[in-house]
Amino acid sequence: MSFNELNWVEFLKKKAKRAKGIFAGIGDDCAVIKEKGKYYLISSDLFIEDVHFRLKNISFTDIGRRAAARAVSDIAACCGAPMFIIVSAGIPSFIKARQMKEIAKGIEDTASKCCASVIGGDTSRAQRLFLDIWVMGRAEKPILRKTAKTGDYVFLTGKLGKLAFNKPFMPKLKEARYLANNFRVNAMIDISDGFIIDLYRILQASAKGALLHKEEIPVTHGDKDLYRGEDYELIFTVDKNEPKIELLKRKFYWVGYIREKSFGYYFGFYDSRRKGSKKKEKVKVRGYLHFYS
Repeated sequence: MSFNELNWVEFLKKKAKRAKGIFAGIGDDCAVIKEKGKYYLISSDLFIEDVHFRLKNISFTDIGRRAAARAVSDIAACCGAPMFIIVSAGIPSFIKARQMKEIAKGIEDTASKCCASVIGGDTSRAQRLFLDIWVMGRAEKPILRKTAKTGDYVFLTGKLGKLAFNKPFMPKLKEARYLANNFRVNAMIDISDGFIIDLYRILQASAKGALLHKEEIPVTHGDKDLYRGEDYELIFTVDKNEPKIELLKRKFYWVGYIREKSFGYYFGFYDSRRKGSKKKEKVKVRGYLHFYS
C-alpha cells in the first residue's frame, strides 16, 4: 500500500484511543474538546523553510504573519474564535536577532488582527528555519468535516489561485461566523492542500460522494488551481432545505452537490455538442501532499 498523508491519518485514527471529553480528534481541522457544555479547539501547523517558503521570496515579518494565519485558518474551518497562540521555532545559526524580532512582529500582527494572544513557546537550534504554531480557540457549535449530508449544496468562499504563496492573509474567521450564524451549514474545511483533495477529505470523513459543476468553480489560472494548495478559502456544505439558499448563491460560489457515497466523486458539465445534456468525468483525487511512497 502506498504511504501518504491521507492513509497516514487513517492509520492514526484507528490506533489512537479517544479519551473522555474529546468531541472530535484526529482527522479534522482541529481537535475539539467538550468541557461543561463548552467547546474548545486546538490545532497546530508547521511552517518550514524550503518546504513552505523560501527566504529569498518572503520577508521575515511576512513569515511570521503567514505562519500564524495558516494555523488560525484551522480554527476558522471549525467555525471557532482563536484565543491563544503558542510558537516554537527552530533557528539556524545564520538568522540574526533582528530577523527573529521581525518574525515575532509578524506573528503578533496576525494574532492581534484575529483577537488572539501569544502566550509562549520554545526555541531550538536547527538546520533550517521553521515555526511550529499551536492555536487554542473556542466555538459555540463547531462545524466538522464528517457531517456533510446527501443533497447538501457545496460552496466556496472565494476564488481559487489568487493568493500568492509568499503573502500574508487573513483567515476566514468572519466568513465562517457569518455562515454558522445565518445558514444551515453542515460541514466545512479550509483549503490548505488544494480544492479537490480537501473536498475529498469532507467526503471521506462523511462517507459521501459529490457532483461538481466544473464550469462554476472559480479559478484564476485555469484547472491547475483546482489542485494547488495554500488558498485558505473555505469549502462548506449547506443543507438542501436551507430557506435562504438563493442569498448564499449571491454571496458565495455554488459549485456542486453532495451525493451518496456509492455515486462517487465526479465533475459534471454541459456538452454543447449535445444541446446542453450533462456528462460526467470522474475526479482524480490529487493535490499537495508532503510525502508519497
